[in-house]
Amino acid sequence: MLKTILSVLFHLTLLCTAGAQVFQVDTLQYRGNTDKYINIVILGDGYTAAEQNKLAADADGLSDYLFGQAPWSNYAGYFNVFAIRVISAQSGAKHPNTSTDCSSASPQVPVSNPDTYLGCSFDSYGIHRLVTANKISNVVNVLATNFPNYDQVLIMANSPYYGGAGGTFATSTTHEASPEITAHEIGHSFAFLADEYYAGDVYALEKPNMTQQSNSALVKWKNWVGTNGVGVVQHCCGGNSALWYKPHNGCKMQALNSPYCSVCREAIVEKIHTLVNPVVAYSPPTGVINSPNQFLPFRLTELMKPAPNTLKIEWKLNGAAIAGNTDSVLIDQNTLTNGAHTLVVSVTDTSALLRVDNH
Repeated sequence: MLKTILSVLFHLTLLCTAGAQVFQVDTLQYRGNTDKYINIVILGDGYTAAEQNKLAADADGLSDYLFGQAPWSNYAGYFNVFAIRVISAQSGAKHPNTSTDCSSASPQVPVSNPDTYLGCSFDSYGIHRLVTANKISNVVNVLATNFPNYDQVLIMANSPYYGGAGGTFATSTTHEASPEITAHEIGHSFAFLADEYYAGDVYALEKPNMTQQSNSALVKWKNWVGTNGVGVVQHCCGGNSALWYKPHNGCKMQALNSPYCSVCREAIVEKIHTLVNPVVAYSPPTGVINSPNQFLPFRLTELMKPAPNTLKIEWKLNGAAIAGNTDSVLIDQNTLTNGAHTLVVSVTDTSALLRVDNH
């Protein structure tokens, strides 16, 4: 499931980390073959050996929350979820108290420097609530040794204080808002979504939900304009921010406890489509059939189906439609002329969450 460059990276890493720590891997949700389905892996940090049951419960709650809201709930059948019980020497997360905005945290976060396996810390990049894993080599080694076939990683820092981050590895703490923070941060990490509040000039980039195009007829989300509150909304605050536009004023990528806007939902679903093929298995498994039997059965034996199921199935024999919205067809060879014939089945997701041109 990893992109080729990552596969190479971790194959090389394995050569260097043969002695890396092996941890218990819990299966929180299993839908199918890890080579075929999308794999989310949750890592705990700052959980001691005595706190591993807490880690498992926290990870399970995080997974349940994420897949309880759209569009993750619609495509839960496309995902496996695993938790790796990473054991730290000490409990908690580091807080060096070096950011200028530390005093604005409520409640105040005590200064701490626990010995944790992944090195999660507040005050990253000068922002108090930005919690990141600083022992990246350990993160890489844990994944390479225990579950290299991942698609998305979530790291939970065992701290009751508010914090998290997007990036390659999405992070959150165990604050009561942690599941919602994770839902926001995975929007960055999984679907490359931008914040819909203005996070700063350094973060101003063309993304699925951020653009400098102000023309509603040309904007990348033009098919959604005028629906579900989607428009072309100028970012606040003047200066460079006035050059950038977002699709909505009430999206989860702007404020916690809001739903994802239609544009962000679509981006998440489209990323899912780039990672997996909903046709998992079919029969017969070969591409060329030469059989003396009169009736030839063809079947899609395993499909990833959204909930509700929005897959449209169409069968064509020699370019002519012969069946639709069925997992199987039976071809009578007596109705065919001598020679080669071509049977094609297409599966299209017709979800109302999508308004993509040339989908």
